Amino acid sequence: MTASGAAPTVARDSTKVPVGESRQVEVEPGKPWPSAYRGSKYSIISSRNHGDVVQWSHMGNVQAMTKIPNGLKEELRNLGKPDGHGSFRITASGEVLSKVPASRYRDRDEAPVENGFIPVYVGKLEGNFDFQEFSNNPTPPPEIGELRVWSGLPFNHGETWAVCTDDVLRWNWQDHYFESAFDHPEIVATYKTIRPVGGRIYINEHGHIWGNIDRNEVPKNEKTKISQAFQNWQRKASPAEKRLVTRRLKRTESEAAKDGLLPVYLGHVSQFDDGLIPKPVVDNKSYFRDSTTDPDQ
Repeated sequence: MTASGAAPTVARDSTKVPVGESRQVEVEPGKPWPSAYRGSKYSIISSRNHGDVVQWSHMGNVQAMTKIPNGLKEELRNLGKPDGHGSFRITASGEVLSKVPASRYRDRDEAPVENGFIPVYVGKLEGNFDFQEFSNNPTPPPEIGELRVWSGLPFNHGETWAVCTDDVLRWNWQDHYFESAFDHPEIVATYKTIRPVGGRIYINEHGHIWGNIDRNEVPKNEKTKISQAFQNWQRKASPAEKRLVTRRLKRTESEAAKDGLLPVYLGHVSQFDDGLIPKPVVDNKSYFRDSTTDPDQ
């Protein structure tokens, strides 16, 4: 059920969050989260066969489980989550976030909005948080542009960023759009090499970047590379990895993309733009009001 290696832990370390142009704040564990609520989504549940575990799921019928990071359940319980159960997020910087009902949260008077479901910073993820049958933490390709099929989790996984036509990365939720605090020309250029119109990319808690492509719309000079990457993946992928990618292809079939959208691994954030991790700057405070109505269950 769980991956080998050092046991994952949620450390009670502070983190720095950009909140404006050239301005950032330091956030302590247990305090309200002053930015976009984002990242890979997991839940702590009670399993009949395994006891309390971390579960990833999509639409209720695709599930995977792994060990709870040390300290996480206790931290969530202390914040007001019943029995330490419920959903949480992990950002591309390894920050663990969770939404807590305002009625149970002791520091709600410090939050931008004091009702609904308040996003809280829990701590920093450390160690090997992964799964046994597949990995969300692969070895990156040695060079930018050496593409592979993404064989990790294909839904609710990673921060969602839009590679826009003006070459800016934007994070969005509903009608709210926020630019990254930094420029990311190398990430944008790499994705647009295979999808010139832009589209969504995802950056997971380990810093890996993946995105969707329609193989029928890939530029001619990139088609052979994508075809070879897919063939290599078919030869080497485990049964679990094949199930995940197949599910992604099926779920993304449409009139515009009859074969679905293939998840492609672009590389690790450390390989692009001096390693700067995209971080949204929330410049519209109505986002906090709107987002507290969503429990993120």
